Amino acid sequence: MRIINKKNILKHSTVFDNVDQEILPAKTFVPDWYKNSKKWNVDSVNTNNEKDIKSIPLDEGFKLCVPFLESLVSGYMIPLAQDIAIKQTEGGPSITYNQTAGIPIQVRDQRLNDLFPIPLGTSNVHFSWQTSIAFKIPKGYSALLTHPLNRFDLPFITTSGIIDGEYSVPPGNVPVFISSTFEGIIPMGTPIIQILLFKTEKWSSINDKNIINEALNNNKKAISVTHGWYKKNIWNKKSYN
Repeated sequence: MRIINKKNILKHSTVFDNVDQEILPAKTFVPDWYKNSKKWNVDSVNTNNEKDIKSIPLDEGFKLCVPFLESLVSGYMIPLAQDIAIKQTEGGPSITYNQTAGIPIQVRDQRLNDLFPIPLGTSNVHFSWQTSIAFKIPKGYSALLTHPLNRFDLPFITTSGIIDGEYSVPPGNVPVFISSTFEGIIPMGTPIIQILLFKTEKWSSINDKNIINEALNNNKKAISVTHGWYKKNIWNKKSYN
């Protein structure tokens, strides 16, 4: 029998009957460009086959970086509830969608946000995702809501915010900037917001030179093997279901 920690449950529910939106584990949204990438370049050939390695040091790809993968699969995602179409106009992106299926995105009041820095490559028109999800952050935890980590391929940039628990978060507005060049369909199911949970604790930072030798020793251990020292010795597998 699988034992579930009742404290570590992210409860959620769709608020509107006509909108199909759900919070899902981030691991279900790993992009194709990551899946199709290779771990090594060996003799000018990109490969995932360890048997191809015949010399070291290796030319390693980002797919071998465990921290990078962790950013893609940690926490949960809120996906786009329906297709939206983007067309660039003189006044900025024009966004259309089937209104009978709900309102997935809206223009924000520009007068209240004129000092907000505009991300490079995006339109200066302020939009906001209209979420239809309510979710509850457990007591003692906080949630970072942010743009899907390392998803620079997406034609928008969702802004970030932190919400403390114990709190049931209502559906609402999450600011987003749309690419100033992209035209076409952003399909239903595209991840638009990543939710990362962490303990709400007090922290301090100090300057401690004693850690330098420890860090250098870790680096020495890591480069003494062909690959995988961090994954085998430091990394702890997390579970988000």
